Amino acid sequence: MAFLLLCSMSIAAWATPPNSRQLYERIRPSVVEVITQNRTNLGVSSMASGFVTHRKDWVITNYHAIYDSIFEPDEHDLRIVAMDQGSLKAEIVAVDIQNDLAILKIEQALRVPLLPLRETLPDRGESGYSMGKPGSYQHSIVTGTFNGVNDKAAAPLIIFSGPINGGMSGGPTLDGQGRVVGVNVATSTQHQLVGLAVPAEAVGQLIRRSASLQAQPSLDELRQDIARQVSAFNQQIVKNFDVPTHSVRRLGPFQVRGDLSTESPCSASRKDTPNDRYKRIDQRCASSSSLFITDRQQSGNIVMGSFWFHSEKLSATGLTRLIEDQMTQLRAVREEKGPSTPWNCTEQRLRGRFDLPIQLHVCRRAVEHLPGLFDFRFRYTPLVAGPDALLVTGRMSGFDDASARAVLFKSMNSLSFTAKAKP
Repeated sequence: MAFLLLCSMSIAAWATPPNSRQLYERIRPSVVEVITQNRTNLGVSSMASGFVTHRKDWVITNYHAIYDSIFEPDEHDLRIVAMDQGSLKAEIVAVDIQNDLAILKIEQALRVPLLPLRETLPDRGESGYSMGKPGSYQHSIVTGTFNGVNDKAAAPLIIFSGPINGGMSGGPTLDGQGRVVGVNVATSTQHQLVGLAVPAEAVGQLIRRSASLQAQPSLDELRQDIARQVSAFNQQIVKNFDVPTHSVRRLGPFQVRGDLSTESPCSASRKDTPNDRYKRIDQRCASSSSLFITDRQQSGNIVMGSFWFHSEKLSATGLTRLIEDQMTQLRAVREEKGPSTPWNCTEQRLRGRFDLPIQLHVCRRAVEHLPGLFDFRFRYTPLVAGPDALLVTGRMSGFDDASARAVLFKSMNSLSFTAKAKP
């Protein structure tokens, strides 16, 4: 499924749940607009929503709505627009990138009620509401139904059958009592009226982690914290790397790494043509989840390709040259959308399982602004005799060294060769 990023009262006080008009009137003052403004021309880079809970000078919103202010602070100002207090300067207190959350501190406390959090999940079929400011339209409240949790993403998300539109990201998702059960985060691009919300439990956890901060974190400290969060996510990827049912697959005489997740099985296609002097089968495998860091940088994404060549016509030298040509093409690492730091590449020969000789080529470049994180490209081939050859390639985005090394070695440890297999 594809997605587009987009005073406390007791329960007993609500013997009769409010209708949507009453709820709007009560909640609206506590829902704000979050604006990232370009300093060059005072144009708006992004518009989102947010809400006030825990403290009247704190606003909860989405991380994806404010990341420009972390990575391009010289170009962007962060502001919130409150119902009765106008535009106010905001600074970032904390972020949770896995749950797409951020806490903002505004320059003066708002004169609004604090919205209560409900940190338990709503029941399937329970009615609820979503609030926010959809683009250039006025603040809106929409009704819907809660339909369980989507646990296929990097973090669990509440499924809400209501129209969460662009600009409403960061606004509250509410139960019938007006308690915040989630934070608007996305809407499905494939299914109508399917919205997603970050559970309020994640909001509560972020608030509790941030409540003891003695000082406003600097941008460098925020970036270091993001790098730590990414590394923790990477480590979980490595831990779950061998969970898929088909973690190894066969390509002719070779056994290779297979599915990288249970949700995304590998695909395979045959590439030979009538004039080819060899046959080729390509296998492509990809991970199913990643973390959004910026619009130019994802983290935790893995893509691997395994290419099997078979030829009864080419000599051993010709088949070797074919693989070398393929390796040469891949050595010229293409500059792709992402950080502008240079690639550094190394090459070595080592031994895999069953003492299988492997030629390995690895390239690495630093992720801009995030210390200890890198993008990786690797390619390796087993050095075997006969009519068969294999080339394995991979790319990993936003990984720390230890996690990337673990993924690479798990891939190579899946490799084996049985000489008598036929295509």
